[in-house]
Amino acid sequence: MNLIYLAARDTYRVEREDKGGIGYVDFIFYPEVDHTADGIILELKVNDTPKKALQQIKDRKYVLRFEGKLGERPKYTGRVLGVGISYDKGTKIHACKIEVLRDRIS
Repeated sequence: MNLIYLAARDTYRVEREDKGGIGYVDFIFYPEVDHTADGIILELKVNDTPKKALQQIKDRKYVLRFEGKLGERPKYTGRVLGVGISYDKGTKIHACKIEVLRDRIS
C-alpha cells in the first residue's frame, strides 16, 4: 500500500479514511493533474473477499465523493473505479477485483 500511495502522489490526492456516502472509505484517489482521469475508491478486507469489499463500496455509496454538489457539474468527470483487495491471514494470499462504478461524464 505504501508503494501505491507514493507512486500516486504526483497525479492524485490520496485520502485515507475519507468520509464518503454512508461511512468512511479506506482509500480514495482524486485525480489532481487531469480531472478526466480515473478516480479510484479502494476498500481493503481481511479474511473476506474482494467481492464483499466492492459490495461495501456500492452499498455505502462511496462514489458520491466524486459527485458535485446538487445542481453543480462534478469536478471529476472521468471514470470512477472500485477496487476491492482482500488478504487471507491463513493462506497469506491477496486477491483483487476491479469494477467501473461510474462511466465518464461528458
